[in-house]
Amino acid sequence: MNSFPKPVIDAMADRAMRLHHMLWHSTRDSWADLTTAQKKVFSDHGWVPPRPSRGPTDPATGDRPVQLDNKSGEDFLYMHRQMIAEVNGILAEVGDPQHPHVQGWVTIPTPDDPDFPVPPAYELPGDPGGTQFLLDVKSQAEYDRIHALEAQVTDPAVLRQVTLGRLGAFVEFFIHNALHMRWSAQMPEYRPGGDEFNVDPKWDDSAYNWLGDTYSSHVNPLFWKIHGWVDARIDDWMAANNLQGQVPWSFHPPWSGPMGGHDHGHHPVAHLALRARPANAEAEALQSHLRAMETTVEDVKSAGIPEPARFPVHNGNL
Repeated sequence: MNSFPKPVIDAMADRAMRLHHMLWHSTRDSWADLTTAQKKVFSDHGWVPPRPSRGPTDPATGDRPVQLDNKSGEDFLYMHRQMIAEVNGILAEVGDPQHPHVQGWVTIPTPDDPDFPVPPAYELPGDPGGTQFLLDVKSQAEYDRIHALEAQVTDPAVLRQVTLGRLGAFVEFFIHNALHMRWSAQMPEYRPGGDEFNVDPKWDDSAYNWLGDTYSSHVNPLFWKIHGWVDARIDDWMAANNLQGQVPWSFHPPWSGPMGGHDHGHHPVAHLALRARPANAEAEALQSHLRAMETTVEDVKSAGIPEPARFPVHNGNL
């Protein structure tokens, strides 16, 4: 598919946007496994997820449960809906007829879809487990699993029986994460995973848009196909429960990071990155947020805190 207009790509590739997206996912995914001292490092910088997305690792099995019922799924749905709204605002101004607004997949593409073919599996250097995972997630069997789950999360009878938070958490870890990895493509290099938040500026180039990394996935045009599909699940849940108007979030607002969310529903960094112009107020605020996140990452690295696993996929039924 054609790339998004340059103003959107540039804003999503902005270092502040990359850091925010990475930190947001990382803190909520890793929080339950952090020590008290490690949590304090994040806490000192305001990065305390009110609802962690995963539970602590089971010492017997090594598994980490998804927190399906603590309403962290609302945070996932809300934060990405904010991102979509910001991008839609810029697309409306740009007026590109090929991209009038974010248009997600109506249904998840089949393995033989000519418009959205699944990229071939590839090797992740030094990561045999990750390489095997890519083989598995790009298989016909994985499509069959995803397709069966898609039927569940689009069934009004099912949606009437679950909370929005449970739906969001289930979609995130049982479907969405698999979509990121299934449609990820081979790149010349990959930012080191688990390497104490390696954020060398070389990864800020807009060409680094690997779907398998929270530092880069949102720069990839396919991110918006995936998240447009995810966002439509909110509307399905509303319709199934005969709800209209504003989404009845349990929190005002759900958590999108420490530096915003109360500003009329704007994403705390995406809004600034998309609106920043030389020397304007948004550019100054963006630089302030960037400095704060740079300091956060440096302190996290000094504490030896590794990044959590990228886009882990779970299986089960809603």
